[in-house]
Amino acid sequence: MASSKLKINSGRLNDTLQSTCTSWGALSAPSSGMCRLTLSREDKDVRDWLVAECKGLGCDIKVDQMGNIFAVRPGTAKDRRAIAMGSHLDTQPAGGRYDGILGVQAALEVLRTLHDNDVATHCPIALVDWTNEEGARFPGAMMASGVWSTKSSTPLEACWDTQDKEGMRMKQVLEDVGYLGETKCDYRDNGLECHFELHIEQGPILEREGKSVGVVTSVQGMKWFAVRVEGVEGHSGTTPMPGRSDALVTASRLITAVRDTALKTELGVATVGVIKSDTSSQATIPAGIEFIIDIRCSTDELVEQLATEIFKAFSSIITSENNGTSYTIQRTWDLPESRFHPRCIDAVWTSALEAVGEDQMIDMKSRAGHDSAWTSRVCPTSMVFVPSKDGISHNPNEYTSPEHCALGAQILLDAVLRYDEKVKAGEY
Repeated sequence: MASSKLKINSGRLNDTLQSTCTSWGALSAPSSGMCRLTLSREDKDVRDWLVAECKGLGCDIKVDQMGNIFAVRPGTAKDRRAIAMGSHLDTQPAGGRYDGILGVQAALEVLRTLHDNDVATHCPIALVDWTNEEGARFPGAMMASGVWSTKSSTPLEACWDTQDKEGMRMKQVLEDVGYLGETKCDYRDNGLECHFELHIEQGPILEREGKSVGVVTSVQGMKWFAVRVEGVEGHSGTTPMPGRSDALVTASRLITAVRDTALKTELGVATVGVIKSDTSSQATIPAGIEFIIDIRCSTDELVEQLATEIFKAFSSIITSENNGTSYTIQRTWDLPESRFHPRCIDAVWTSALEAVGEDQMIDMKSRAGHDSAWTSRVCPTSMVFVPSKDGISHNPNEYTSPEHCALGAQILLDAVLRYDEKVKAGEY
């Protein structure tokens, strides 16, 4: 078949990945890490570069109301939507060069390979750069793909009103950097035939099992909860220890209970990564503490069970403290369990089998969230995983070898062409 004869340019892929990371968002040497927060100057510059590159390949560019970029290479069929290859270019404040970035750069390499070889596909082929996948600048991970799917609990206007730490509203920032597009951020107005995403695993399983490729069949469920603990502010030197209503002490016990409950129940994982004090004064007993709990489990039911057990533990701690402290809980974000489509899974599986053989590949459930989780709600979707060294991600030491980057891009190309052939043959 055509896909087995067409080869991506490994050197070009890896050179482009490294050069663009060095140019836009690199942390100071000797680190190889990245800080490319969404819609920052660095993100704008790499977006501008990407748009120019895709235009040079004959792609039509659409930017939607959330800044999502759709670079579409026309196909011969006029009545089909685009087969998409999507991921993200934004990073964590101290992230790496591969999480999300590899997926977009591999999609560009696919477009370049099709262009170089003058390949005419039946369906249009699209590269998609999804906005604010990380949720590191504007709270709410996979934000823009969630809006596009219409299945997120946070709609367009609420996302536009979200503020970063400097109080900048997202809509204003989109306008400032020139990426507040006119295309509706809604799959019903700007739909896709299907969606493929190449991503690093961000975990240790592939490396531990000695495998080169993960065929992703689903994404586990997850929820975030904002917790506020209330106490009574007081002087750190004059307030007797027995009479204190110390919100920070109570919060510390609650945070420990998050970890302990996840360990005890073995239902999934639970993390507290954000803590904020109202006063942050050395000489003051804190009266208000806020923190966020991230709960992830293989199914939505297990997420609910683990959350229930954690909050039961909270109630017991408040009772045992018996010092006037209290807490409130607000669910701030969730991503339901996502199951990928057999058609896309088959395209990835067959392409991986052709590339590395069955002994080098495994089926996997993603334990991290991805834009593909939202696209899977409204169009056939699957993902390709390649190994992460030592399972490290969201960290400057994040690394995936050039060979595995190229392998993932080749499987992405083959899966896209394989799906396109099925559509052309009338099988899909």
